[in-house]
Order: sequence, then C-alpha cells, then structure tokens
Amino acid sequence: MVQIDHNLSPLPATATQPLIRPARIHDVDQLTDVLTASFYADSGWLQWVHPFMRLSIQEDLKQRLRSQSPRYVCLAAVPTSAEGSGRTPAIAGTAEASLRQPWPWQGDRHVYVSNLAVEQGFRRQGVASALLQSCEHIAQRWQVDELRLHVMEDNRAAQALYRKAGFQTLQAEDTPASWFGLQARRLLLRKHLPPTARPS
Repeated sequence: MVQIDHNLSPLPATATQPLIRPARIHDVDQLTDVLTASFYADSGWLQWVHPFMRLSIQEDLKQRLRSQSPRYVCLAAVPTSAEGSGRTPAIAGTAEASLRQPWPWQGDRHVYVSNLAVEQGFRRQGVASALLQSCEHIAQRWQVDELRLHVMEDNRAAQALYRKAGFQTLQAEDTPASWFGLQARRLLLRKHLPPTARPS
C-alpha cells in the first residue's frame, strides 16, 4: 500500500508562485473561508444557510485532517509575500488529493483532486495552476500516473484552467437534477502523467 507522508516538504516558491505545503489543523479556519466563499454564495436567501454550510465544511475538513489517512493530503497555498513577515500568512488557495485504488478488476488507479479553490483576492495569479502542479508532484511521488477531477459543465472558467493544464474529458455524468435542467452535468476529467516523470 502507498503511504502518504503528511510531512511532505513544501514545494519551493518562486517570485510569482506561492509556497505550496501540506495543510495543518490550525489552517482550518482560513481554509474553510476560502472553500465557503468559492463554492457558496453569501447573498439573497443563501445568506441564511451560509453559516450552516460553513460549519459543515469546517467540520468535514477537520475530520479529514485529523484522520491522517494514508491516502489523502490537503494542500495550502501561501503567498510568498507573507512568508517571513512575522504574521500569520494568508492562505491564497487550497486543493485536496486522495489516492483512489479501485478493486483490481476495475483498474484505473489514480489520484483524485477535489476542493480546488482560490481566495478572491488571489485569483488570476497562478495559484490554481500551482496547486494542480503540486497534485501532479504528489501523484508522481505516490507512483501514480493519472489525475482525475470533476468540474461542472457550465463552469467555463474552471474548464479552461483544466484544459490548459492538460486535462481531457473522460465522461459526462447526468443526475436527476441535470435531467430536469435544474443543474448542469458534471464532467469527469483526467490527465495522464508521463511515466518518465516518476521517481526512480
């Protein structure tokens, strides 16, 4: 079984790229804010359920971080400008990666990327791309050569990001909500990593 090192060394930052490191339990509040703001609107009637959604996200994230699962890691992107400033650095974005190892007859062992989110003030600065690259490095470290993720069919901006990163559509998934036009379909995307990139 592949063991995931929760003490992974942070990927080095550059002048334009954030520091990507494994998230820690004390990051939960900031991570929750980034995820909630990215996936749930805080306006209209939704403002009434927003606190409950935030609490649900926070508790789920705490549980995943505390579990120390050997098949999961949560990443935090920290702006380089915040490093060494003496204050708690803001978290610019996050992504989660988990090893999916189906039954032998199903094949398709892959790393599934989820909850990729970037804080509003840090968007269009390469944070999402840096997080995706970090997920690729993690997959290579785990000796897995395929990444997968879901994106909503009507989320054109996210699709453009993933296509630019080399992801291709594997399948479109209908749900009862999409059948009645209440929600867009989900697209399952995948990216094959070159075998030569695997560590020896």
